[in-house]
Amino acid sequence: MRMNPFNPQLPARPDFFVGREPEIKEFYNFLNQTIYHSPMNMAITGNRGMGKTSLLVTFEQMAKENGCLTIRLSNYEGNVSNIIELTEFISSNLKREVISKSIVDGIEEWLKTFKPVIEWNDIAFSIEKQQIIQELLAERLLKIWDKVKDKYKAIVIFIDEAESLEKVEGSLPFLREVFQKLSLKANYMLVIAGKLNFPERMSESFSPLNRFFPVHKLERFNNEEISKYLNRKLSSVGVIIDNLTISKLTLLSEGHPYVLVAMSYLIFDSLNDNENNINLPIVERCMSKIKGKLAQDFFAPMYHPLSKKAKKIICDISNNIKGLDFTFKEATNWTKMGGNYLSPYILELTRKGIINRPERANYQIFHSLFKNYLKENCVQQK
Repeated sequence: MRMNPFNPQLPARPDFFVGREPEIKEFYNFLNQTIYHSPMNMAITGNRGMGKTSLLVTFEQMAKENGCLTIRLSNYEGNVSNIIELTEFISSNLKREVISKSIVDGIEEWLKTFKPVIEWNDIAFSIEKQQIIQELLAERLLKIWDKVKDKYKAIVIFIDEAESLEKVEGSLPFLREVFQKLSLKANYMLVIAGKLNFPERMSESFSPLNRFFPVHKLERFNNEEISKYLNRKLSSVGVIIDNLTISKLTLLSEGHPYVLVAMSYLIFDSLNDNENNINLPIVERCMSKIKGKLAQDFFAPMYHPLSKKAKKIICDISNNIKGLDFTFKEATNWTKMGGNYLSPYILELTRKGIINRPERANYQIFHSLFKNYLKENCVQQK
């Protein structure tokens, strides 16, 4: 039995990674700046399934190959609810990484130098709280750097699912302050990734946050990138795919990385033992299964957590829209809602990745197959 080279549950391995050249080039430049004592940071944003985690895995591999200590964290389980917990989350995980690599001699004595956790109630004023916790985290990270700087050129911290940090009041400005202070004494680089909202909502008065975390928004793959990815994966198991079929998969997936991988997994899984060539008939015979699996594993988890009103609104839009694009004015007409009342729900749909906003007052449902899912699901709810 042949191993299926596609796995929609795991991020892409660096040796099978394709595309994202601008982001990779920027990361490499920023990494070199950090190694040579001028630390820089970055943010990766994109909708669910756009390959943010896969890109972080590739970044991490690059950093290791350049002599850096790396740690990749995720707040997916909601481990952080305030900046005290954020401080513990970062410093304790980094300490654990140092210990696991047996970097520090006399580890027990070294650990004793770290201050215990400070409780919010021990500090009287909110401004003072922020400053004290900033100093605490900076001190901890500086101690770690002093212990490893002879063995590593820099420490690179990756935080995935960083959109959850935006819900923690003041967390991103807090990180900016801490790592800006550290930049004078230590080679730390911070890379955050998630469905980030701060780049769009930051006013000019908050522009320092945008400058500290220059944002790279992940775009969809083009046909050339998809062709390279599919051929690289399939050649590893002795299966070929023709260019016409690649173009069809580009059209069906709309260049969305997760949708493409999920489709490819199911198509390969459908191959008979004597089939070594993926063509259009094979794709066609899998379409029903592809739609069902995407609905179950990808679309339903996006749709069902929406508020009841947001569900009705996106159903009204999908039932009236011709393609994928619509304007805010059209949405007010279709939903029969005033703009002020509709806006919070459009924001909810945008933040959940249900719709994109290419430009002001213009929106689009994120995928044609999701629009089809909506039409079927909305009919069932009536």
